[in-house]
Amino acid sequence: MKRFVYTLALVLFVSIASFAQSGTTAEQRAKNLSDKMIRELQLNNYQSRKIREINLKNALKMVDFETKYANNPAELEKCINGVCKERDKELVNLLSTAQYSQYYSARKSFNTYDREYALKMQKENARVAKTLVAQDKADAKRTFPQTAPAVIKETSTNK
Repeated sequence: MKRFVYTLALVLFVSIASFAQSGTTAEQRAKNLSDKMIRELQLNNYQSRKIREINLKNALKMVDFETKYANNPAELEKCINGVCKERDKELVNLLSTAQYSQYYSARKSFNTYDREYALKMQKENARVAKTLVAQDKADAKRTFPQTAPAVIKETSTNK
């Protein structure tokens, strides 16, 4: 029964951690790409705030697609390209003509930069998840020590 409880606790912990990581990964991914775009396109405060919102929204979509189509690279590529096109449409209205021209010419490098960062984060998360799983049979059979029952002793009070 104890093993079942420990196993259930581990499964819950891993599932909660993976759910939390997807949000965190999307936020980190959006922040990373936004910082690069802000620097290279020399955006003002308003544009910086808006670009962060746009990139966060798109990063959340990309993470969902990456989870959904992990086993279908062709469909994944199609969906991610669609998200990038949506971002392009939003940026037309946000950036000045010179900024958009600069963005448009460097668009592939921004997309590559974002994907490389996503792969890096995925590898780091896989490395962390691997440490949560038992590495060998001896590690898998490890159990927690039995706790001794508490003993309550009555004390006599002499009055």
